[in-house]
Amino acid sequence: MSQKTPRMGNPQDLEHLAKLLDGRGSLRDKLDEAFTRASHLGVRDRLAPLRPMSKWTDDTAVDLRRRAAILRAEDGDPKAAALYAGFTPAELKGASLPPDAMLIANASVANSDAFDPGWLKRKPGETLQDWLQRIPGDATAKISGNENLGEVVGDYINLTALASTVPGAFKMAAAGTMGLIKYFRKGDFLKAPGTTLAQILKGKAPSYIPGRIARLGASIGSRTPAPVLNALTGKDSLAALSGKTWAWEANLLKVGKNANALSRATGAGRLAGFASGAGTALRTAGWWRGAGIAGSAASTVIGAVDVIQEGNPVEAFKRDKAGYVSKVSGVAFNASLTAAMVAPNPVTIGAAAVTGVVYGVSSIVDNWDTVKKFPGKVADAGEWAGKKLGEGARKLTSALNPFD
Repeated sequence: MSQKTPRMGNPQDLEHLAKLLDGRGSLRDKLDEAFTRASHLGVRDRLAPLRPMSKWTDDTAVDLRRRAAILRAEDGDPKAAALYAGFTPAELKGASLPPDAMLIANASVANSDAFDPGWLKRKPGETLQDWLQRIPGDATAKISGNENLGEVVGDYINLTALASTVPGAFKMAAAGTMGLIKYFRKGDFLKAPGTTLAQILKGKAPSYIPGRIARLGASIGSRTPAPVLNALTGKDSLAALSGKTWAWEANLLKVGKNANALSRATGAGRLAGFASGAGTALRTAGWWRGAGIAGSAASTVIGAVDVIQEGNPVEAFKRDKAGYVSKVSGVAFNASLTAAMVAPNPVTIGAAAVTGVVYGVSSIVDNWDTVKKFPGKVADAGEWAGKKLGEGARKLTSALNPFD
């Protein structure tokens, strides 16, 4: 079937037809069932003429969805390019699609007669996050006609992501290890990750914080109204519900459970008791810690979806060993970090420290080749840009010169 699509029709109808071909209980499922039964009966060779239909159903379903995506792009659907690439609505549900990247991608799909949107198609084993990182660089290469410039943009995005996550993983590993040493040697309480600022503002800065910063932070905290400070850093008096003194030491699960029990003991219903427990836990956490928990949990979910989209783990590992280990360890790190933020104890802090090291090292290994080649690519891109600028200047001078 041609990529050219008449500019009329209902994309939902095309998608429904595609679902009848390869969805649950579809023609493809019935063909697979028929081949399975034929194998059991020893007559699979009798169905040989039907084998091409399996590929036809897959190819036709993909083509129908791409045609539907073109229609959606023309109507301004922000997910059109991702649907055209081959991602399913289920994979895109709740996904955050950056508008700057999707703008060019959707424009390419909407004008598929003038521009070949084939560069958007999902590659084997490519996840949504991989695709979102790839398309800005590919778009730059298409617009500029310079593949190296596109690689520079793509590498810059990858390295920026690396720089924003890996140091945090190593920091957590170092801080967690120090905390565990003090816990086992001196009996110090463990502190939830992401609460350093709260400790500084309340005059309890960790030992690795420079004295001048610690004093300045404590001074700011002492002048901040107590209700505001508690809302941001957590209410310390509620930490007693988990047997601790400071909010950053508290196990929020124990705080919530004990607050629920107290509420129920005074005659509150089950729902009211749960609300009281949840509210108390949130007040103990404070806004900063709560936001950290939410962000880490979201990263865990996004990472897990990314790993699932890789498909068969064995094949995914063979395809990209370091990359797959980096993704899996990233999910493990964010999951253990979330647990440590909620309930700081030797198990959760230890898990976050170990997975942080694995994630950091595997991410560096996965991107090491990019790191080595990036300066050279930037230099080549700069040289190309300089030549283009020079050519443009000469053309402008020639156009303005009446004697030329």
